[in-house]
Amino acid sequence: MTATLDHLALASRRAWDNVTRYCFDLGATWLGGPTAPPEEFYFCQVGLAGGAKLEFLEPVPGPGSEFLRRFLHRNGPGPHHLTFKVPDLDAVIAEVSAAGYDVTGVRRDNPEWQEAFLHPKQSHGIVIQLAQPGPGSGEWEAGSLLPPSRQDSEPEMTMIKHLVADLPAATELFTGALDMTLTDTGDGPEGTFVELRQGPWRIKLITPAPGPAAEWMGNRPGRLLQLQMAVDRPAVVPGLLAEPALGDTYVLSPEDNQGTRVLVFGRT
Repeated sequence: MTATLDHLALASRRAWDNVTRYCFDLGATWLGGPTAPPEEFYFCQVGLAGGAKLEFLEPVPGPGSEFLRRFLHRNGPGPHHLTFKVPDLDAVIAEVSAAGYDVTGVRRDNPEWQEAFLHPKQSHGIVIQLAQPGPGSGEWEAGSLLPPSRQDSEPEMTMIKHLVADLPAATELFTGALDMTLTDTGDGPEGTFVELRQGPWRIKLITPAPGPAAEWMGNRPGRLLQLQMAVDRPAVVPGLLAEPALGDTYVLSPEDNQGTRVLVFGRT
């Protein structure tokens, strides 16, 4: 099996607020979205350096958006799921099922996008979408023209930090069925961690040390803590707060960034 991390999805009540932030302010490239009125929910995607992608989700009227409305009601806006594309959905379902995970939401009605999900209560605090795309999947029609970005080039997603309660089990999932490579392990001020890599993606799984991060995670099985991004000119991004303890690094707080905390620093 070869699972490929394709995108991180962020949910909000207005997807275009995220488009403005990540494209106009941070320099991501608009990739596209449906040009017809969505039947279930609205989504669109933007590109980062190296081929990483972000997807933005927005509920629309109707039963197809009920899962998003529930998520936003319980959690507010923020990270919703990680999508791994796989060549054989049946094979990866069998693999994760054999590892003890319950697979939900299996859909095969669209030959261009067959999918299944791991619930965040089992998949360490974030929904995992497993998707087998068809030959025409991801071929976007021309989208809306966006204003010129404040940046000169695409931002780089240097790290996703994700808190987990059970680090060995989370590591086994991500390095097993999800095909990420273990690159580092250790103990640090944040807690016990492992670092994983696949293509342009780096994920740091952390069992937090006692303190604010552990209190913020609470009794959840996991919670996405923050994204880290390198851009050409941090100073032109509205809403950044300086982080003196981290040197030339700034923060977009969740309250000012649709529920997602982002560390922003200058590209070296």
